[in-house]
Amino acid sequence: FGDYFKREAIDFAWELITEVWKFPKHRLYATVYSPNKAKGDPAEFDQEAWDAWAEKFRAAGLDPAIHIVNGNKKDNFWMMGDTGPCGPCTELHVDLTPAGDTQGKLVNGSDARCMEIWNLVFIQFNANPDGTFSPLPARHVDTGMGFERVAGIIQCTKNFKDFSGTISNYESDVFAPLFRRLEELSGKKYASTLPAPGSAGANEQEKIDVAFRVIADHIRTLSFAIADGIQPGNSDRNYVLRRILRRAVRYGRTLGLKGGFFHKLVEVLAETMGDIFPEIRTRKNIVAEVIRTEEESFNRTLDKGIALFEEEANKLKAGGVITGALAFRLYDEQGFPLDLTQLMARERGLTVDTTGFEKLMEEQRARARAAQKKEVITLSEIKADHPTTFVGYDQTETTAKVLQVAKVKNRSVVILDRSVCYAEMGGQVGDTAVIRQGGREWRVTDTQKSGQTILHFIEGDEAPETGAAVEISLDQTRRAAIQRHHTVTHLLHWALHEVVSAEASQKGSSVDAEKLSFDFNGQALTPHQIAEMERLVNARILSNEPVSWSEVSYAQVKGRPDIMQFFGDKYGESVRVVQVGGQPSKLNGWSMELCAGTHVRSTGEIGLFRIVAESAIAAGVRRIEAVAGLAAYDRAR
Repeated sequence: FGDYFKREAIDFAWELITEVWKFPKHRLYATVYSPNKAKGDPAEFDQEAWDAWAEKFRAAGLDPAIHIVNGNKKDNFWMMGDTGPCGPCTELHVDLTPAGDTQGKLVNGSDARCMEIWNLVFIQFNANPDGTFSPLPARHVDTGMGFERVAGIIQCTKNFKDFSGTISNYESDVFAPLFRRLEELSGKKYASTLPAPGSAGANEQEKIDVAFRVIADHIRTLSFAIADGIQPGNSDRNYVLRRILRRAVRYGRTLGLKGGFFHKLVEVLAETMGDIFPEIRTRKNIVAEVIRTEEESFNRTLDKGIALFEEEANKLKAGGVITGALAFRLYDEQGFPLDLTQLMARERGLTVDTTGFEKLMEEQRARARAAQKKEVITLSEIKADHPTTFVGYDQTETTAKVLQVAKVKNRSVVILDRSVCYAEMGGQVGDTAVIRQGGREWRVTDTQKSGQTILHFIEGDEAPETGAAVEISLDQTRRAAIQRHHTVTHLLHWALHEVVSAEASQKGSSVDAEKLSFDFNGQALTPHQIAEMERLVNARILSNEPVSWSEVSYAQVKGRPDIMQFFGDKYGESVRVVQVGGQPSKLNGWSMELCAGTHVRSTGEIGLFRIVAESAIAAGVRRIEAVAGLAAYDRAR
């Protein structure tokens, strides 16, 4: 930072590339910034960089006029945005043709036989809001290098001895494990062919090889991003990830992969890159599950979208245009990003009317803005006049109609006529889910209840329109974890009575996907009592006894002391009894409670149980904190 600038940076780059890595000097070409003043390009010709490179090439017996190529603002001037630090850059490109004598004609072009391997950005200006550029008080060098490209070139050319084969970082050891796994999944072979510049593949094998490379590249991008905490979504960088994923899934069709395949590559990536990027190894299950869910969602509409596209494309000759209306329909109804439609068009020698597409997109945005122009209200002000039919005891997804949309602070509340989401109640946290309408998705981050109406909370300003037909799909992994903790809470209540006393009554509970807490009246538990309760609960889990529930009249259970009910709660004429053990729904289990929550169907699904804490929370009231499933396993290690 301020210790050196252009000449020294170029010296360091040249030394590493030619003396350490031994790149042949006659195959190297440098680019320097040369502004097009007629187009208003900023700054002046980068004479300092040109002179430094000229010295290197002359010392190697090479003509600087051939080995230094001028580049315009597009290729050789870096800006972080419309305003802010910026400056010219200089790059090194390597000629990979067999003869290695293209005289710089392939530099800054699209030919894969000339590859950029080094970039030096000289940050020396500030772009001002008025369009002018002023010098920075301190100058900096930002060095970028294509490390995988360098490794690929060295490996593919056998240390620069053979330039006759395909030379690409995709031919290196880095991508080989991913390609092998794709070959296993698809039954097709990677043959290292490269299509002509601008072509999507002139024959079947070229198209197959393009698909291999795209899928392998995209699984890395997505996996690293998701491991860093970024999720596919509807806007900004989240939508970039969704576009990348859907592009890869569509390329899977080229390999004949129609089911879920993309998420299966995460394991290979974690194995090969885990030493360098340990997060991908520790979070591989989370990454794979996110990708699997997204892949499954897109697969529902992908085939229909392809059929719609091909129906239109078959009517056109080469050079024809896919209408903006079709591109928008594919986006809106089938979830096809515009660049995916453009890719499919290019494969058929067609183009897409992007102007027409953008016009329809803006019309949709205007409708959405108008629909969302509501006064922000509080939760209590929502007019919950529409009862929601809950079908989530037995279903994980359903179709529904949007009855109402409201704004609460920075979130939208969607009310549906039917839902699979359990609303927060009785100590059980609310479900999360995804609402889908055509190709659009909204993530339900919380579910609450107002009267008989289920309120689905989604982040941000966008929401489905009132009256729209949608699908809602439950986050099944999270629901399963919640159910484990809820059912084991009933087992814990039973064990408390067995070990301590039937007089130790429940005072409250809280259940979510990670843990449970159980409040009861009584004295502090001894270590022996805690261990015995753990043992009893785990024994019941191992016995894999049935868990059932039934709707009965309250009069039928009111006088039964063996069915737990909570004094002070108001019950209607009909109540739901959750029973563990005994004959399903016969009200003869060893644990029976009035409960509206969701549960596992057998105790074996709980897996493992651990009590992690026991403490006082009020005079005469104790709290047990516990975990089940994998969380309990982690505690036991």
